[in-house]
Amino acid sequence: MIRSTRSLIKKSCIPALLVLLYVPSAFAALKPDDPAPVFSLQDNKGKNFSLDDVVGAKSKEKANGVILSFFASWCMACRYELPVINSLVDEMKSKGIRVVIVGFKEDFARINALLAELKVDKPVVVSDQDGKVGEQYGIRFLPVTFFISADGRVKHIIYGEIDDGKKVTEGAEKLLK
Repeated sequence: MIRSTRSLIKKSCIPALLVLLYVPSAFAALKPDDPAPVFSLQDNKGKNFSLDDVVGAKSKEKANGVILSFFASWCMACRYELPVINSLVDEMKSKGIRVVIVGFKEDFARINALLAELKVDKPVVVSDQDGKVGEQYGIRFLPVTFFISADGRVKHIIYGEIDDGKKVTEGAEKLLK
């Protein structure tokens, strides 16, 4: 009886794990074409960053979009990804796209130490210390990057590490259509 129960558990766990590994919707609550949750957080320069100031119906700046990437200092994939994102900020800015990185459940002391170590100095940096913005975006693992269009809708999502600029460029192209 015990062996058959173990066998049954193994057989039912494997398909569940495969779903989690291969179905992107299992990773985040948001999907392409969903409205991006608006938020307002302080940046590492002491200024307020509000998503709806940059994109959406109420935006003041009217950017062509926002690349919003969630990271944490303990996340090794994030450490590899942040310099790649940093290297693309000027190119995205020339296309009217803002790049914002969100320190998920971390304070600015830890965030700024990491960014100094990695020589990441170009994106807008905000802290979601209590994790409430991450909850709105359905963050379940890191890193994850959202491409938000001028109309305030999610157009593309990259789950996991961005290992080259091509992935960011392809996502950014979806914001310009």
